Amino acid sequence: MFFLQRKRFPRVPAADGIADSGIRQVNFKEMSMQSFGFIFSIFSLVLLLIFAESTRAQDWPKQQVRIVVPYPAGGGADLTVRKLADKLAENWKQPVVIDNKPSAGEIVATTEVIRAKPDGYTLLFATETQQMNPFLYLKLPYDPMTDLAPITRLTEGIHVFVVRKESPFQTIQQLVVAAKAQPGKVSYGSGGVGGSAHLAIQSFATAAGNVQFMHVPYKGSAPRMVDLLAGNIDFTATSLGGVLPFLKDGRLRSLATNGTSRMRALPDVPTLAEAGYKDAVVPFSFSLYGPAKLPPALASQIARDVSAVLKDPDFVAKNLDPQGLVGVLDDTPAAFARFLAADRAKVRDRLKAAKVQPN
Repeated sequence: MFFLQRKRFPRVPAADGIADSGIRQVNFKEMSMQSFGFIFSIFSLVLLLIFAESTRAQDWPKQQVRIVVPYPAGGGADLTVRKLADKLAENWKQPVVIDNKPSAGEIVATTEVIRAKPDGYTLLFATETQQMNPFLYLKLPYDPMTDLAPITRLTEGIHVFVVRKESPFQTIQQLVVAAKAQPGKVSYGSGGVGGSAHLAIQSFATAAGNVQFMHVPYKGSAPRMVDLLAGNIDFTATSLGGVLPFLKDGRLRSLATNGTSRMRALPDVPTLAEAGYKDAVVPFSFSLYGPAKLPPALASQIARDVSAVLKDPDFVAKNLDPQGLVGVLDDTPAAFARFLAADRAKVRDRLKAAKVQPN
């Protein structure tokens, strides 16, 4: 074997003092140097790309930023994002405009953002409906897990169950009794099938013994409030921000909230759990997305800038506390993505428990 090895790899003259140890050793050294040079070049290129991306993120924004909102102007979600946009515009030194694209299921607004250039100048303000849509629509025209870039969660909140002041229902229990006596007659409004209000009320109906309410969907909070005040529907569940003016002037009354504890702004209003409906806790959330392929450095910068606003005590006191919202602080794009992945199964189970069927 040794003879064959020598015949296959003949020795060559030594050079520059290197021992005559065979061509394989010389080639190995040459290959090692070439490999090292190749790896060093790739590493340098990666560093250069990271530096270039970071530099682009630092230069952003250079023009107007548009936030697409899937709800009409005037509702609780719209009010929240407008206050955030005002503060971001102040910090970014560029206009931040709100573009309302109301639609059931947030589909129209989401589709527009997905088709936008991933440069950070078109963003999507969304709710937990984004997590629900894959289970609500058999032919959803996009996949939120791959076609959107998660940036950050903004806030979390709980629903307030409200009736008009002339309503005969003084407690949430009286509303349940009426619905059981006449199934399908007591009506409620929501922002659409699969929206946060729809899921919250369906979860409440299930926890109350599978009572049957009449569901009346609307394209947003504002038209729903008009019909509630006019007596066209019996009750609804919504964010505090959307009904606070009506609670203050007495045109609406709150029967319950669906959080784990009483709302700071409504300390006298019981939770559904306190009223005996322990499985009806369904919070809602507001979040920010961009188109897929949004540069990670830019997504991280936007998340940091948003978190800085949510940490501002003055902003919290004026814009979050009065609406019963809690900021999700220091939420990075990576952390948000992990949350969405973990929350997927929970959302599916909530929809199943609420007997919400896909269409």
